[in-house]
Amino acid sequence: MSASRPPPIRMLQIVDSLQPGGMENILTQVLARLDPARFDSRVVCLSRGGPFAERLPPRVPVTVMDKPAGFRLSAIRQLRGVIRDHGATLVHTHHLGGLIYTVLATAPFPWKKPRLLHSEHIIWDAADLAPKRQWQRRVLYRLADCVFAVSRGQVDQMRGLGHHPRGLHALLNGVDCARFTPPAVSKAAARAKLGLPGDGRWLGMVARFSPAKRHVELIAAFDQAAATCPDLRLLLVGDGGPAKARALARMEASAHRGRIHWAGFQQDTVPWYQAMDILALPSLSEGLPNAALEAMACGLPLLANDACGVDEVAAGGTHGWIGQLRTVPDLAAAIKRAAMESAGELQRMGAAARHHVEENFSLDAMVRRYDALFTAVAAGRLPLAEG
Repeated sequence: MSASRPPPIRMLQIVDSLQPGGMENILTQVLARLDPARFDSRVVCLSRGGPFAERLPPRVPVTVMDKPAGFRLSAIRQLRGVIRDHGATLVHTHHLGGLIYTVLATAPFPWKKPRLLHSEHIIWDAADLAPKRQWQRRVLYRLADCVFAVSRGQVDQMRGLGHHPRGLHALLNGVDCARFTPPAVSKAAARAKLGLPGDGRWLGMVARFSPAKRHVELIAAFDQAAATCPDLRLLLVGDGGPAKARALARMEASAHRGRIHWAGFQQDTVPWYQAMDILALPSLSEGLPNAALEAMACGLPLLANDACGVDEVAAGGTHGWIGQLRTVPDLAAAIKRAAMESAGELQRMGAAARHHVEENFSLDAMVRRYDALFTAVAAGRLPLAEG
C-alpha cells in the first residue's frame, strides 16, 4: 500500500435481511460502486439473507446471523464479535432494530469504538409512532454520530415529533439511467418477450406485499376502473411480505381476474417496467420509493399517492398523476383518468420523467453523496443538520 494512501474505511452495514426492498436495493447499488481501495465493506443480516445478496460483488461479503424473531441477548454477543473481527471503524445501521442491537453490542466495547451512522427509510406509520418506539429512538439517536433519512418528508416528520439528532438531513435516492431505459422496441413487442398480451393499457406496480404498499386497495380500485375501461390491464411485480396472502386472494376474487397479471419476484425488473404504460404507487408510508425513479428512467409516467414521498422527485401534471389518493374511490378515479389519456400525452409525460431523473437523480451523484457522508462520519467530520 502506498504511504500516501490512507487505509480503507472498514465499514459494516447492519440490516435485518437482504430480501427485496427499496432500502436493500439502494444499499447493494452503493456498495457495488464504492471504491474498494477506500472502503472495506461487509453486510450483516440480523435475521436472514435474501436474493439481493446476489447483487453484491464478491469483495462485499455477507454475514447472516439467523436471529429468531423477538429480542435476543445472544444476537448482541454475536454482533459484537462480528464488529470486533471486522475491525470496523464505521457502522451504518438501517431501521430501528439494527440501531438497538449495534448500540448494545458496542456499549462496553474495550477496543476502539466505531463511529455510528444511522438511517431511516420510511415515513413512520402507527407502529413506529407508538410511544415505546419513539422513546427508543429519542434515546438511541443521541448515541449516533449522524442520522439521516432518504426524503425531506421524513426529516420534517422526525423534527415535528421532536427528534433533532446530530447531522439530520435528507440524502435522496438515485437511479442507474444507463440500466433503466425506455424500451428499444414497441410496447407490444416488449410485452411479447415476457409472454404478456400485447394490447391494452398497462398499469403496473413493482413492490413486495407490504400492507403500506396497498396492493389490496389498488386491485379494488382497478376493478372499479376496469368496469368502464375495457382495455385496462394490471401488472403486479414482486413477492413476499405479510400482505401477500390477502393481496393474492383479492386478485383471485377480482371480477376482472383475466386482466390482472402477477409476475412474482424478478431479479431484473427493467423488462417489466418497459412493458408498462404507467406505474402505480398507492403507498401510504414510504421514504422515497425506488420504483418511482426506476419507472421514470424507463420513460413511464406515475400515478401516485402524494403521501409516499414521490412528490419530492416528480411533479403532478408534468410526470403523471400525483395527488391525495387515500381512498379506493379516489384511486379508481385517478386510474380512469390515466386509462383514458392519449398515447401521445403518456409519451410526453414519460419523456419528461426520464429527462428529470437524468438531470437530478443519477446513481453516480447518489453514490458520491454516500461516499462523502461515509468518509466524513468515519473521520469525525460530521455534517451539520439542515435548516
